[in-house]
Amino acid sequence: MTLPLSHHDIYDAALDDTLFDILPQRLAREMNVPSAIFFWLHPGNMQEISAGTQPEANADYIEILDQDPWMAEVKDERANSGAFRLTDHVSAEAFEKSVMYNEITLKHRLDRFWCLGMIQDTRDGRVVTAFHKGKQAGDFSDSELGFVNRHTRDLGRLHSIRRELIRNNIREIAAADRTLQGEMPIFDLDHEGRLLRMNGMAETLLLLHPLLILQRNRILAIGGPKKQAFNAAVGNATVAAHSHASWLDLPPMRAQDGRILPNLRLNLLPQTTNGRRALVIVTTEDAAELRSDFYSPQEKISLTQRERDILTGLVKGLRRDQLAHDLGITVPTVDLHSGNLRRKLGARTMLEAVAIAFKAGFL
Repeated sequence: MTLPLSHHDIYDAALDDTLFDILPQRLAREMNVPSAIFFWLHPGNMQEISAGTQPEANADYIEILDQDPWMAEVKDERANSGAFRLTDHVSAEAFEKSVMYNEITLKHRLDRFWCLGMIQDTRDGRVVTAFHKGKQAGDFSDSELGFVNRHTRDLGRLHSIRRELIRNNIREIAAADRTLQGEMPIFDLDHEGRLLRMNGMAETLLLLHPLLILQRNRILAIGGPKKQAFNAAVGNATVAAHSHASWLDLPPMRAQDGRILPNLRLNLLPQTTNGRRALVIVTTEDAAELRSDFYSPQEKISLTQRERDILTGLVKGLRRDQLAHDLGITVPTVDLHSGNLRRKLGARTMLEAVAIAFKAGFL
């Protein structure tokens, strides 16, 4: 006997292509319906991201997908609001007249007529989950709608995190020897937030990011106003009764050595193996930029000789007019170079620029 689908089953599918591909089938099987499919709707692109339970018609289906009455009901106001019946918006009679019904359902003898759908937004586009039943089975009941809604939040988190991982080119988390892969920063925490494992990029991030703190008891913490939110997210990802995934965004920030770090998303994913644990997988909107930042030397911030001269003079305590006299330039030119220095070093004042320059090794 197959055990009911749990939230752990859903989150495990974020990191495993095989589990993700069979997840719609498991949902359909528990509802005793023939078909369930995930669609990813990226701006300008619509594609089936999971074959569902009746893949034999997929080639034809994709060709006329934009004529599907159900897909026409994928509207902003229904996103993230739970499941709904297609017949709440499109009559069965109208569906029978559609190209989708006559060219796909009848032609391929698919057991699809009634439809239950759910629309969820991610940072990388929209995901649609569609459940189908045959014509003789009758429309979806309130209890079937309730079944889908019980999984709404878990499925939404699954799709959001999975899309993050795909965009950052993260396909596997651990190698054969259980060491964490190195594509993006990854931390492995226990239920108290204590660091169990991390990869090389995570170690680098700890050294660079001013808000990431590894305390003496090896508990990973976030400084600043998001401290409590991170602690709560770790607790929610590892609670025994009903752990769930979540994420926390960190804004662009200057690193300890002066380089600029982009916006980061900390994705917290529950783990079912070896006790109550959570993976913290760091992603960003531009993974290539983050990798470049990590592997580039500090000299990525390139200063001209004149800008270095300005810094040296400021360290000596020289005023703007004294700098201009010593360097043989005008005061407005000193101001121009000073403005360039502040911009390159991400400083609000010249005093802060000098402090950053010291830390980055320019002085």
